[in-house]
Amino acid sequence: MRNHDGKLSNSSKEIRYRVWWAIASTERTLGVMTGRTTSFMQSDCSVPLPLPLEEESVQANKCSYDTATARQLRSPQTEESWSSDVSASTPSSGSSKAGPMLPLNSWTGKAASIVPNNGMFFLYSSKLSILTDEILRQLYRPAIMSHSWAEVQGIMLNFQKKAEGWRSGLPVVFDFTKSQRDREFIRQRICLGCSYYSTLIIINRPSLCKLDEKIPKETDRGKAIDRTSATTCVDAARSIVDLLPNEPDPAELYRISPWYCMVHHLMQAVTILMLEISYRATHCPESTDDIFAAAEKAVGWLQSMSTQDMAANRAWRLSSEMLTKVAPKIGRRINERLKWSTQFEEQMTMQDILHAPTTGSFSTVPDRQPVTSWEPLMFTSFDDYLHRYDDGLHRNDEPTTHPPWQPPYHRQYR
Repeated sequence: MRNHDGKLSNSSKEIRYRVWWAIASTERTLGVMTGRTTSFMQSDCSVPLPLPLEEESVQANKCSYDTATARQLRSPQTEESWSSDVSASTPSSGSSKAGPMLPLNSWTGKAASIVPNNGMFFLYSSKLSILTDEILRQLYRPAIMSHSWAEVQGIMLNFQKKAEGWRSGLPVVFDFTKSQRDREFIRQRICLGCSYYSTLIIINRPSLCKLDEKIPKETDRGKAIDRTSATTCVDAARSIVDLLPNEPDPAELYRISPWYCMVHHLMQAVTILMLEISYRATHCPESTDDIFAAAEKAVGWLQSMSTQDMAANRAWRLSSEMLTKVAPKIGRRINERLKWSTQFEEQMTMQDILHAPTTGSFSTVPDRQPVTSWEPLMFTSFDDYLHRYDDGLHRNDEPTTHPPWQPPYHRQYR
């Protein structure tokens, strides 16, 4: 898939690389949102990752970087460190690429003078999409059921380390974990933050359950890993919500965030928070108040977005009903203003939504997909070790309204 045409300029090739990575990243995002696999594996792709340069620098006949700079940015060490640290072995070579994130201060010459820009954001975003895709292929494939739980824990810890390596390599202006007054790259920080915390949720979701009931002889070390992983999953969900202001403002949100998948990220966070609440905050008892506050905040955002977005409207209804049912588990009650009622359904007709006013580049498109967008988040193959679901609550009796997702293979971990 690599273009070796010597007649094409560096600019023309780079433009083609960026088009490819834009399409590939979009497909991977949709794969996470819909629960479907992507059409290709990273090991089958030889397209170089995009250069961390502004669009104006790579447009035809306006290339501002020389051949030496491009060669350094695409050197074997650089490309190896930028490519997925978890890329699967290629069928022909049987080897895989691995290596730490190459820090920006290790570059020399003109490459060292590159400052953070939208091109660099695109590079880091593309890298994270590669990692997320590999996590789904490794951790949520049917064959994982043949592994022992200790082996699954090892895979999770490995991906956790690689995700942290990606985050630690971010330039300061892209660091979403720090409070910054600079608003030039606020959209980039929120986009990277949502994607990163979403990836952490995907990695650690298998531990957010009552494994001690199915693995009674698990070692103390294994139990400690389970608890840490479950806590990380819940903290990641809270972090997604914390990226948003306390007072909902959908117009501003659509301007500074990945508006096309914000409902997904919010529902991903809400699902994790609801699960932890339904377990009576077993994994994070000291954070019960914060977890419930984050859940209410997320529901409030979905409520504010529901007036112009059908997907958000369904998400609000589902999350509001779930929170109403699970809140008593921790001795709480949902705020009355966040509750769904039939009057909202009557007001929110299809005609109202199709003709609702839009803000900026955001437009409302009726979505016929279920609002619980990513099924593996709600019900994974690891949930063979959970109690049965009944209206969102964990009980031992058979479900009456929402049958659980059944894993492809029912086999207990050794």
